Amino acid sequence: MLLFTLLMLVFLAMFIGLFLMLGVLLFKILYVCCIGLPIALCLGVFGLLFSITIIGIPIGKLFFHLAGFVLAPFR
Repeated sequence: MLLFTLLMLVFLAMFIGLFLMLGVLLFKILYVCCIGLPIALCLGVFGLLFSITIIGIPIGKLFFHLAGFVLAPFR
């Protein structure tokens, strides 16, 4: 009986872990599609606009780095 209880606890822990992992994966996909891509595209356009002048190149680089961070915040 004790072995059965321990096996059930192990299976329950595995099921909960799988459920949480799938939830996190779904959240990451939704975040990137609904929030990450639009913001990253806007930041990329601003980076291109700032990179037109020599003085704006450092600010443009910051926009590009920020766009990369927005696309992958959970690494």
